[in-house]
Amino acid sequence: MSAERKKLVKKLDKVFGDYIKERDGNKCVICNMPKEAVRIDPGHLITRASFATRWDEENCFAQCRGCNLTHEYRPEIMTNWFIQKFGQKKYELLYIKSRKPPKFSEQDLKYMIDYYKDKLKHLRGEE
Repeated sequence: MSAERKKLVKKLDKVFGDYIKERDGNKCVICNMPKEAVRIDPGHLITRASFATRWDEENCFAQCRGCNLTHEYRPEIMTNWFIQKFGQKKYELLYIKSRKPPKFSEQDLKYMIDYYKDKLKHLRGEE
């Protein structure tokens, strides 16, 4: 991966994560702890190592650090939460999508950075 691409991925991770946390009210979707009480992270249902779903809004949710770390060792907690909230079919479709090879150009990454910056501004009422 080129240095420029790494920089774009890092920038997209940051703005996407900020958007996810804001979208979910800056509280953990699993235990409902707010950002005032704990650190909130963007937690991925399917590992972010899968670039096909790394920046997929259906795969990422605000989680406190504890729930996010627990997910690594007990993924069934978040998987069950997701299935109860969105259904088995949605989970299966997301899983299938995660197995497809991603094809994001540097231009795609730049577009997604701008897209999530705009969505974040809209959520925060900064337009």
